[in-house]
Amino acid sequence: MITDVLHWAALVLCAVATLLRLPGALRGRGRTMCGVLLLLTFAVALSIEPLYDAVDGMLGGVNAANLLLRLILYAVLALLGVRVAAAFESPLVRRLIAGPFGLAVLALTIASTLYFFLASELPGSSVGLNDFLDQATVQEYAAVGRLYPGYVAACLVLPTARSVIDGRARTIHRTAGGLLAGGSLLVVVFVVLRLTGLDLMTWNVILPFSAILLMVFGLFLIWLSHARSRRRAARTTGLA
Repeated sequence: MITDVLHWAALVLCAVATLLRLPGALRGRGRTMCGVLLLLTFAVALSIEPLYDAVDGMLGGVNAANLLLRLILYAVLALLGVRVAAAFESPLVRRLIAGPFGLAVLALTIASTLYFFLASELPGSSVGLNDFLDQATVQEYAAVGRLYPGYVAACLVLPTARSVIDGRARTIHRTAGGLLAGGSLLVVVFVVLRLTGLDLMTWNVILPFSAILLMVFGLFLIWLSHARSRRRAARTTGLA
């Protein structure tokens, strides 16, 4: 099935991207982004049923793994949003995510997530809580879990898209911006469609996981661009 392919493709891509950044992180470069990718890898793993069941079983089989997944995604989006805003020189977006308003949105999201999770009856592991969707509290829990990613993604669409038409930027940077803009836009579209109550069927997986693939590819290109710049600088220093 295409959904299974997307799940595993996203997991492999996130894991590879993490491993590529690990040597630099161990030397003190890009530790935040390496941590973001590591957390994202774990979050994607928790969306795959056998991996989810194994982790949730170790946590008591009460779907604590789903709560962990949500909290990890909030951390990933907050850190990613700040780093992308800095990379694309958008102090306004950084303030919207990490300023007082953005932090208040994050705090309210976390509090609401914890409330609706604790208010739900969730006996037995169920990836995506699919066995409990008849509960109103589970529906609210899922809705809250989508809003914060949608908020951060909406903040990132314009600065990343603007870089695509920046003639001063290098091609690789503009391509990375396009990928990040596309991924952010897919997240926004997904959240808006879910708010309408439409049955998205397989698109319920295609949209968010395609967004992950696009954004991780974009982050990879940014890393590659920086790696090339460091190699050129090292060669220039060696010649000097």
